[in-house]
Amino acid sequence: MFPGPSGGSDTSSAQTAIHHRAATLTVIAPSAVAGRTVAVDAGGTVIGRDASCQLALPGDQVSRRHAIVRPRDGKYVIEDFGSTNGTRVNGEPVSGVHPLHHGDRLSFADVEIEFHLGDPQPVPAAPVPRSLRHELHEAPGFSIPALLVAVGGSVVGTVLTGAFGTGPWGTLAGAAVGPVVSTAFSTRRTGEKGRVRGTAIAVLSLTALLITWLGVSVTDAAAGTSVIPGTDHRSSTFPGNLAADGDTGTKTDKPSTTPPSKPPVKPSPPAQLNAVQCGSVAVGAEKICPSGTISYHGKDRLHITGIEVTGPDSDDFTPGVDCVDTWLNPGEICQIVVRFRPSAAGERHATLIVHQNLPKPDRGTRAQLTGTGTDTGGTTDSEICQTGFVWRDAFDGDHVCVFPAVHDQAQNDNALAGARRNPDGGPYGPDTCLDGFVWREAVPSDHVCVTVDTRTQTRTDNQLASSRRTG
Repeated sequence: MFPGPSGGSDTSSAQTAIHHRAATLTVIAPSAVAGRTVAVDAGGTVIGRDASCQLALPGDQVSRRHAIVRPRDGKYVIEDFGSTNGTRVNGEPVSGVHPLHHGDRLSFADVEIEFHLGDPQPVPAAPVPRSLRHELHEAPGFSIPALLVAVGGSVVGTVLTGAFGTGPWGTLAGAAVGPVVSTAFSTRRTGEKGRVRGTAIAVLSLTALLITWLGVSVTDAAAGTSVIPGTDHRSSTFPGNLAADGDTGTKTDKPSTTPPSKPPVKPSPPAQLNAVQCGSVAVGAEKICPSGTISYHGKDRLHITGIEVTGPDSDDFTPGVDCVDTWLNPGEICQIVVRFRPSAAGERHATLIVHQNLPKPDRGTRAQLTGTGTDTGGTTDSEICQTGFVWRDAFDGDHVCVFPAVHDQAQNDNALAGARRNPDGGPYGPDTCLDGFVWREAVPSDHVCVTVDTRTQTRTDNQLASSRRTG
């Protein structure tokens, strides 16, 4: 139970416990703490890195007070305390108050916890799977006789497609399809199923195609022409030696023609970064711009090694470092926060450069940064924050200078204010907070419900406000 206007008593907690079915939280990862189980307290169980939490977790990625699980309206719910890395339920991020059900998986950074109603059930050990190699070794359809059947299918496919005059590539296709058909039939007769059958068909077909290609190509080279019936007008059965047709004087299907040249198509860069427009900002004030998003569409993983800003007004733009040392898989993105603090009035320009592990001559992925500095107008020097600080904006006209992360926290607390109040009211009227929350009190009339840590931070920021202004 935390101090503040949320109220509450031991009697209400006991009554809550009577009307709620017992619940437990069991740590399943990491292995160092797996198996640890705690019962959910009637007044709520706080989860976090701090030793004072009812369920204290290891790991630097877990916030000191990360989230709370508590009973509510005959059920159980979870709420994130504005943690750095967030909370997920069954892989989905939690926003506000989220209901819980028996067997739900809760994720706090790299820690996994299972929610159970009643006593947790032991998880039976999974059977040790047999290796594919071992299963293939015992499969009757993966053998030397099966390979001979596959080679026979490849030869038959080569002869049939060659006789129909399909050309070198068509003959090669027949040589590839033939063993697939024959091995699919043979493995079905021997009873192979699933991955064993699929692997046997793939390996036997590729091996048979290679044997057929080598055998026919060597024979063609020795004879000086294709030895397959219907292809004697070609110098070779399969593609690869067609250029020799003009030298040997052999007859070809069609006269050789050179296809018209086409202009080369410039490939799209694997990494792309959108331009960032920061809009108008009073000179000396600071604004968080729309995020710059780097997207990756290459083949291998992309490693972002550094971020910098260059150009005539580079000092006016400050990029965040959240994406530095990040690995992106194909199709993934990373958002870069840019802060704009114009040093003079007028248009301001710079270039955002993201460095990565792409091959040379890559010189980084680039995007333009633009913004406009305006005269301060009605803003006084005493309302302009020093570099590194922005207005808190907890309410209209709140010009207390805070760190950007505190500004973001204030906006998140404002959005969750309704969900953190007791719907039935309490000793402090309709603004009475739920257990675990207190009034923020950025000003005396500020009754937004926040965590105890957030209210402490708010008071500290109010005390340091004058030292963070330029005036």
